[in-house]
Amino acid sequence: MSKVSQYRSQNTLSQVDNVRPHRFFQQLWQPNRHLEMRRADKFSLQQLVEAYNQTRVDYIVPMPMNVARLNEYIKLYDIDLTASWVALKEETIHGLGMLGIRKDRAWITRVGVLPSGRRKGTGRAIIERLLQSAEERHLTTIWLEVIKGNEPAYQLFLTSGFQPTRELVVARRPPDLREFSGNGYFNGENIVRMVDVSRSTAFNLLDKRHARPNWLIESESFYNVPDLQAIFVECEDGAQGWAICQPDKFQLKHIVVEALQGDPASVSCRLLKALHERYFTRDAIMENLPEQDPTWQGFKNAGYFDVFRRIEMVKNGHQN
Repeated sequence: MSKVSQYRSQNTLSQVDNVRPHRFFQQLWQPNRHLEMRRADKFSLQQLVEAYNQTRVDYIVPMPMNVARLNEYIKLYDIDLTASWVALKEETIHGLGMLGIRKDRAWITRVGVLPSGRRKGTGRAIIERLLQSAEERHLTTIWLEVIKGNEPAYQLFLTSGFQPTRELVVARRPPDLREFSGNGYFNGENIVRMVDVSRSTAFNLLDKRHARPNWLIESESFYNVPDLQAIFVECEDGAQGWAICQPDKFQLKHIVVEALQGDPASVSCRLLKALHERYFTRDAIMENLPEQDPTWQGFKNAGYFDVFRRIEMVKNGHQN
C-alpha cells in the first residue's frame, strides 16, 4: 500500500466519530444581565473592524484586520452576519464572534473580547449565542479553531461542549531570490511535465482530496478566490501531483498541494519548489494543514517553517 493510500485509510474524520452527539445550546452559565447581544449585521464593517482589532491588542498572535480584509474574509468563508453577534454594555462594544455556515455545518470564528470585557462572562455569552444561532438553523455540526497555547479560550470551548480533533499547522516561507533557476523548471527536481490547470479542473481536484480539509481550505473557501492558480506536475520517476494557490503582488496565499503518485513528502516538495520558481519574489503563507498530513514534511523540505499551531475542535448535535 502506498503512503498516500495509507493516509487515505486514516482519514481524520475518524477522529470525531466518537464525539457524543448532544444539543448545541445548553446554558452552562449565569447570564451577565448588563450585556446586550446584538446581531453583527446591525453594525458597519468599519465598526466591526475597530472592535475586532481592539480585542487583539494583546493577543497571543497579532491578527490586525481592515475593512477590505474583513469583507474578503466574509465572502471566502461564508460568514453570515445575521447569525453573528456583538456584545455591548451601555452601547459600548465589549466583544464579538462570527458564524460561518455551509449546508448543515457551522464554523465559529473571529471571537474576541475587549480587555474591558474580560472575566465578566462576555466570551461565554458570545459562544452561547453563536451556538443558539446554529441550533435555530438546524445545523448538525459546528467547528472552530483555537490557537495552541491560548488556554483560557481552549477551556471556554471545552466547557461549551467542544472536543479537540487535530492540530493544524500555520507555516511561512520567505522569498529567496538565490533559488531562481531561470530555465523554466526548478534546478534538480527532475520535472518532465508541468502544465497549468483550469479553474474548473482545480475545483474538481480540490473536491477529490484524500483527507478532510479544514474549513479554511475546504473547496467552498476557494470559490470566491480571485486569480486562483493551479499546476499539475509529472516527474521522471513517475511521481505526480498538483498545487493550488492565490498569488497577489507580494504573497502566495491559500496554498494546497496533493500527491497523486509517489512519496507525498517528495512530491509536495517538488510542487512547492516549482511554484516558488514561478513566483520567486513572493512571501508565502500556508494555513491549517493537519500536523500528521504527509505533505507537511514536503513543506518543510521546501523551506517552510512553523509559525504557530491551531487546535481544531468540533461539537456535534442533533435536533429533537
